[in-house]
Amino acid sequence: MTAAVPAPRRGRARMVAAAAVAVVLIAVVKTLPVDRYLLDFVGWIRGAGWVGIVIFTLAYGLACVLFLPGSILTLGAGFAYGVVAGTPIVWFAANLGAVAAFLLGRTLARDWVAARIAGNARFAAIDRAVGRQGLRIVLLTRLSPVFPFNLLNYAFGVTGVGLRDYVLGSLVGMLPGTVMYVYLGSLITNLTELASGRAAGGSAQQVFYFSGLIVTVGVTLYVTRVARRALAEATGNAHPAPLARAALAPAPQDTGRPLVLPDDEHNRKLLSHVHPRGRVNPTPAGRYNLVVVGGGTAGLVSAAGAAGLGARVALVERHLLGGDCLNVGCVPSKGLISAARVAEGARTATAFGIHTGDVRVDFAAVMERMRRLRAGLAPLDGVERFTSLGVDVYLGSACFSGPHTALVDGRTLEFSRAVIAAGARAAAPPLPGLEEAGYLTNETLFWLTDLPRRLAVIGAGPIGCEMAQSFRRFGAEGVQLVFDAAITRVERRGPDKVIHFERAGSVEAFACDEILVGVGRAPNTGGLGLEAAGVAYDQNGVTVNDFLQSTNPHVYAAGDVASRFKFTHTADALARIVLTNALFLGRKRASALHVPWCTYTSPEIAHVGLSEQEASARDHRVQTLTIPLHDVDRAVLDGEDEGFLRVHLQHGSDTILGATLVAAHAGDMISEITLAMVGGLGLGTLAGTIHPYPTQAEVMRKAGDAYNRTRLTPTVRRLFARWLALRR
Repeated sequence: MTAAVPAPRRGRARMVAAAAVAVVLIAVVKTLPVDRYLLDFVGWIRGAGWVGIVIFTLAYGLACVLFLPGSILTLGAGFAYGVVAGTPIVWFAANLGAVAAFLLGRTLARDWVAARIAGNARFAAIDRAVGRQGLRIVLLTRLSPVFPFNLLNYAFGVTGVGLRDYVLGSLVGMLPGTVMYVYLGSLITNLTELASGRAAGGSAQQVFYFSGLIVTVGVTLYVTRVARRALAEATGNAHPAPLARAALAPAPQDTGRPLVLPDDEHNRKLLSHVHPRGRVNPTPAGRYNLVVVGGGTAGLVSAAGAAGLGARVALVERHLLGGDCLNVGCVPSKGLISAARVAEGARTATAFGIHTGDVRVDFAAVMERMRRLRAGLAPLDGVERFTSLGVDVYLGSACFSGPHTALVDGRTLEFSRAVIAAGARAAAPPLPGLEEAGYLTNETLFWLTDLPRRLAVIGAGPIGCEMAQSFRRFGAEGVQLVFDAAITRVERRGPDKVIHFERAGSVEAFACDEILVGVGRAPNTGGLGLEAAGVAYDQNGVTVNDFLQSTNPHVYAAGDVASRFKFTHTADALARIVLTNALFLGRKRASALHVPWCTYTSPEIAHVGLSEQEASARDHRVQTLTIPLHDVDRAVLDGEDEGFLRVHLQHGSDTILGATLVAAHAGDMISEITLAMVGGLGLGTLAGTIHPYPTQAEVMRKAGDAYNRTRLTPTVRRLFARWLALRR
C-alpha cells in the first residue's frame, strides 16, 4: 500500500528534478562539441529534403498530443530551415498537432481533460466566454497563452467552441509567436556559424539580422500584452447569470389544468411513463454534447440517437414525453379512426352479402380502448427507457440563459450543442365569444367520454377532416360542409354553443354541443429565452438555415417548431439531419428531403413532391398521368375502387416531380413513389418492377405502363411495324 505524496512535497520534488536536469544539460553542453553536433544536424535536415520536413511535421504533431515541449522543436525548425522556410513548416505542424489534441479532448480524452482542468478559475472564465465569442477567445489565448500550449489544445475540446472557430483562431493566433521562436532558432544557427568561423554575408547582414530579431520580439511582446488585456476583459465580464436573474424567465405555470383526463387506470399508467409524479431531476454532471429542449418526436429521436452514438445528452420536457404524436396526435387519433372504420364496415357489410343487423357504437368503450392502447405504447417514449439509454431526463421548463447554457428546475445545463424541438400547439382564431363558450382542440378532444351528437368543426385540415368523418361514423349527426363562410362570433345559449357566420351576403347560425377547432398550429417559442441564446424566431417558429442551424451556430431546431411540414415522420427525418450536422460536422440539407404526407380519411389522401401547379410555377414542363382505382382489379374486389393515382412527370422523361394517391391504403402505398424519387428512379422503373397480383399497389405498375405507352409515338409505331414486317 502506497501513500499519496502531499502537494508541497511533489512541487519541491519537481523543482529538484528540474534543477538536476538543468545541471546535466549544462555539463553536457560544456563538455561536448555541441556546435558541431548542431551543424551536423542542420546539414542532415537540410539534405533530407521533403523527407526531413515530413519527419519534422509528424514529430511536432506527436509532441503536441504527448505533451512534449513544442518550443524546442520550433527553435529547431529555425535552426534547420531558417525563418523563411521554418515559419510555414512550424505553423502547419503546430496547428495540425493542435487540432489532433482538440479532437481527442472532445472525444476519447474528454473525461480526463475535464478532471484535469476542473476547479481552475481561469479556465472556467475562458469556458464561459467561449460560449459568446468562441473565435475571439481562441485567438486571444493563442496570442497570450494563459495555459501551456499542449494542455490548452485539449482543454478547448471540452468547451463549446466549434471546430471551424478553433482552427481559424489557432491559425491566426499562433503566427506571431511562431515567427519569433523560429527567428530565435535561426539565430542559434547564425551564432554557431560565427563561433565556427563559417559565418556568411558579412557584418552588415549580421546587423540586419539581429535588428530584425529585436523588432520581431518587440512586436510579439506588444501583441501579447494587448491580447492579454483583451482576454482579461472578455473573461472578466463572462460571469454566469445568477439564478435570481435567470429565474425571471417564465417557469412552469401551475394553471390547475390536469395533464390528461379522465383520471383512470390507463391514463395513470400513461403518466407513470411520460410524466411520473414526484420524480427528482438529475444533477448536471459537466458539459453536455447535446441538450434537447422538447420531448416530442424530434426531441426523442435526437436524444436517443445522440446517446446511442456515445454523446452526453440531456432531454428536457415540460409537459408529456412523447409529445403530440403519442398523447394528442397520431396515436389517439388513429385509435379512433380504426374504430370508426370498423363501425362503417359493419354498416356497409350488406354490400358483400353479410348481414350484421343494427350497429351500435359504445363511444365510452371506444375511448377506453384508445387510452388503453396509448398507455401500452407509452414506455417506448417514457422516462425509464431514455434513462436506460444514458440520457439525463429533466421534467420542467427549459429557458436559455446564454449561448451555451439553459436553466431547468434551478439547474444550469451547459452544452456544446443544443436542439430546440419544442413542437407546436393548436392555434385558435380570435373569435368573439369562443373562449367563453368553450371549445376542443386535438389536445382535449381525446379527453371526451360522451359522444357529442352535434359537433362543429372549424377548419378543414387533416385533423378536422379525419375527426369529422370519424365522429359521424360514431353516430354524431350528418356532415354538413360550409364553404366560403366568415365566422363572426360564438355564443352560448343554455346547453348549446352557437356559431354565427356570414355566407353569400346572408347571416346564418349553427347550434352544436361541442366545437372542435382545427385551424392550424402555432410554434412553441414562448418562454424559451431564445433572445439570451441569440436564436432568432418569428410567428412561423425558430429561424433555421437549410442545415437546421439557428442564428446561434451551436443551436439547431427540428420538428414542428421550425418546419412547415408538421408531421411526425418529418420531425424524425429532421432530427436525423440535426444529429449529423450538429455532432459530426455534417452538411445534410433539409431541402433534399422528399416529404410524403397522408390524411387518414376514407379513402386516404397521400401526396409527395410537387403538385402540378407548384411544378409549373418552378418552370417545369409537366406531363400528368392519372390511373383510376376502378382499373385495379384488387381495389374492385375489395370494394375500395374509389380514388386514383396521379403522377406528375418532367415532360419528355419519366422523372417523377410529384404524385397524389387517393385510395383506401394510400398512406401505405405512397412510399413506393417516395422511394423512387429518393433513389432517382423514374416511373419506367416501376413499370419494370413485378408487383404481386392482385394487389392495390399494382396501380403503380399501371402508371409506369401508361408512361411507356406515351413513348410509342406514331413515328415509333411505324418503325416498329416495318421492323416486324421484315421479321415475318
